[in-house]
Amino acid sequence: MGEITLRNKFPRLYELAVNKECSGAEAGREMGADGGGESLWRRRLLAWEEESVRQCSVLLHNIAFKENVHDAWWWLLDPIQGYSGRGAYRFLTSSGEPVDMTLVDYVWHKKIPSKVCLFVWRLLHNRLPTKDNLVRRYVL
Repeated sequence: MGEITLRNKFPRLYELAVNKECSGAEAGREMGADGGGESLWRRRLLAWEEESVRQCSVLLHNIAFKENVHDAWWWLLDPIQGYSGRGAYRFLTSSGEPVDMTLVDYVWHKKIPSKVCLFVWRLLHNRLPTKDNLVRRYVL
């Protein structure tokens, strides 16, 4: 919803939601104009939580969702195939420009899976077991 996600705007509702992966359009249809939708929640809502539901419902009903349009993340580097580890690696290593090492601080972000953080950190520090690194270390 603009600069903030519904998850951050209504954190309590997100915690209570049965289906945390539903789209905004699905949630809006389930809630209805009156803010109902008891099947959305793990338990019966308290009065102040019901007020949050009504606020969320008003926000969702003021938005025109497109019908029959698949909502998904879009990887700009390869919009046809989508994201792949190979594509990300190729992009990060094919650039002829030196890597800005101040970006290393951003690698350890809490919302990024730890295995991805480790991979990017190793990539930026030239610590991946690539063929040139293995040759340099006399492994190959």
